[in-house]
Amino acid sequence: MRDATDSTLYVGIDAHQDSLSIAVLPETAERPERAQKIVNEPRAVHRHFSKLLGRGAVRATYEAGCTGFVLWRQLTPLGIDCLVAAPSRIPVLPGEHRKTDRLDAERLALFLRGGQLTRVTPPSPETEALRTLTRTRDKARRDVVSAKHYVTKLLLNRGVIYRGPRRLWSREHRAWLRGIEMPCPADQDMLDFKRDCLAQRESELERLDERIEERAERADVELPVRCLRAYRGVATLIALNLVAELGDVRRFPNKSAVAAYVGLVPSEQSSGGKVKRGGITRVGSQHLRRLLIQSVQHYLRPRAESKTLRARRAAAPSKVAEHARKTERRLVRRYRRLAAMKHTNVAKTAIARELVGHMWASIHPDFGLKS
Repeated sequence: MRDATDSTLYVGIDAHQDSLSIAVLPETAERPERAQKIVNEPRAVHRHFSKLLGRGAVRATYEAGCTGFVLWRQLTPLGIDCLVAAPSRIPVLPGEHRKTDRLDAERLALFLRGGQLTRVTPPSPETEALRTLTRTRDKARRDVVSAKHYVTKLLLNRGVIYRGPRRLWSREHRAWLRGIEMPCPADQDMLDFKRDCLAQRESELERLDERIEERAERADVELPVRCLRAYRGVATLIALNLVAELGDVRRFPNKSAVAAYVGLVPSEQSSGGKVKRGGITRVGSQHLRRLLIQSVQHYLRPRAESKTLRARRAAAPSKVAEHARKTERRLVRRYRRLAAMKHTNVAKTAIARELVGHMWASIHPDFGLKS
């Protein structure tokens, strides 16, 4: 049985696919105990940490990474307070040039006891699967762009240039591509191969778009998606991305915290009474920031409410629809003022920062609070 007077054990874990290096730091000890290596397998993890729980309360930590949140889901049911540490916020010791699994585990244990680690909130399995879907779709989009470049650069290198009246990848441009015959048979084979690759990538993107539309209709995200679609420039894709990346919206205390989470707040390096702010931090989801900036393009000037937008707002709760209309009017006015004083990209970023805050508020269970 555990003695009630036993101190807390701080456990640092350096996690890999096949092994876990585990360093134990008792609450009153000066240095961690030498790290032990075990197999990264559920039974071995359960057996090892059950022994540690016999010595006292256990707090554990490991770095967020490619191993995901599997270890967190194994330790939490045992009654262990497991902190998944944000990699970019782990302190770096000056003058330390050694890095091994054992040392990494020991440092994590020391940082955990010192309260120097930033916690990553593990998503539910459903939210994690939703993020995988939206991020896979973004990767597929980038694959399509790359496949298009492969085709156009090959033709440019051979002096075959499109001179048509329409833009690239319009219907006319695609018809022109299908009719190209290269003088060299090897070039023709390569062009056919790259066109086939492009067709395959575009087919994959279409299938993912269909899955996203189907996923948006499920009960767990259907209401938040309807609420977000009430905002101008926010279709199903952006709405589902926001739901996936934010997860449980109740974990954010206010709009500023949401903007910081998606990396839309200014960086700052102030010291000695001097305030110096730079560009945005760019932390969090890169493709979500890109989608938000795309949405902002719809707020650069006043627009009449289209039939599609009117239908989306009619499908949303009336309170949310009215808030979306007020937000649109405010952001259009604010962009005008900012664009008159600052570069247009700075103004668009400021609008995106405010827009994501309003969108978060609309899907919060306590919508209506002043935040």
